[in-house]
Amino acid sequence: MGTIVPSDLVEYPVINYFKFRNKGNLMDIDLSQSFISIYRRYYQKNPRDFFIKNFKPKFHEIKWSQSISRGSFSHSAAKFSSPYQPLSPILQETKYHPVLKMITHQYRHKDFDGQNSKSVVLFIHGYAESTFFFHEISYFRILQNIFQSNILTFELPYHFHRQPNDSPFSGAYYLNGNPIRMLESIRQSIQEILYLVYYLKEKYERIVLFGVSLGGHLTALITQFLKEIDIICALASPFLFNINPKIVPISTEIVSQMKEKGQTNWYKILYSCNLKYFSPFTTNRHTAIIGGKYDRIVPFSRVRNLANMLSKPLLSYPGGHLSLVIWLRSLLLKINNVFLEN
Repeated sequence: MGTIVPSDLVEYPVINYFKFRNKGNLMDIDLSQSFISIYRRYYQKNPRDFFIKNFKPKFHEIKWSQSISRGSFSHSAAKFSSPYQPLSPILQETKYHPVLKMITHQYRHKDFDGQNSKSVVLFIHGYAESTFFFHEISYFRILQNIFQSNILTFELPYHFHRQPNDSPFSGAYYLNGNPIRMLESIRQSIQEILYLVYYLKEKYERIVLFGVSLGGHLTALITQFLKEIDIICALASPFLFNINPKIVPISTEIVSQMKEKGQTNWYKILYSCNLKYFSPFTTNRHTAIIGGKYDRIVPFSRVRNLANMLSKPLLSYPGGHLSLVIWLRSLLLKINNVFLEN
């Protein structure tokens, strides 16, 4: 197991939790070869086409609900239709209807005149998260202080209030081992993030996109679709080379099942969400990759490979996947200062 560090006291219990909870079979899509062929056609093609070909969202003014005072922050939320359309009719059942409603949140610090702010941070949360309470008392305070911005975030598909009633935990359907469900989940996330970015560009002069864990992978992917974001920070990238079977143990079983049936390789279906196939890369100039040296969920070596591959600065910290917040202020100060100078 190697060196034991303090962050392991949190890291290993979380890994064991997912190994226990994520064994349930949520095979909600028939993986017949004819169905797989719909997605197989994108193999070895420009992955950008899979995500945004014919993507023309219709923008509507986001109408926020009445703000609620929550300590240092006021919180308001909005719900509206997602711009996402699946490649095949996989969301027709009533239980999937919540997935098609975007739920966006806005946080404003009571000591900050957010009404007149020209800057906004769009925060993308991680896999299986089900509340923003921890972010509110930690990440949001630091992000708002460093960037002098309003904070905007939204619930990823199958998370929080957007999960089907039979979901065993927030995000279970997102990474359930079924490659088509996973691929469509990432496609939907990318389109919804793009929707918000384009909308925010009409309201703010500066956009900072910050993603952690699964949100970090989505954030890194977003760099391949637009250059209008001023600063992008991504923690880790779980799909860079393969998915961690410790987090989604059922994936190993499904990979074997598909192999036994002579079906298309599991990873070939997921081709379009693997960043290494986007070459030549078109990342934003101000993009930083963040990684914990003792990350047990997404090994630091993968994060380093990602930074090298994208030719972007890698900012490391002596902690694990779940302890970034301890070093976040110093990392963001460094990012902000470097990027402002350039």
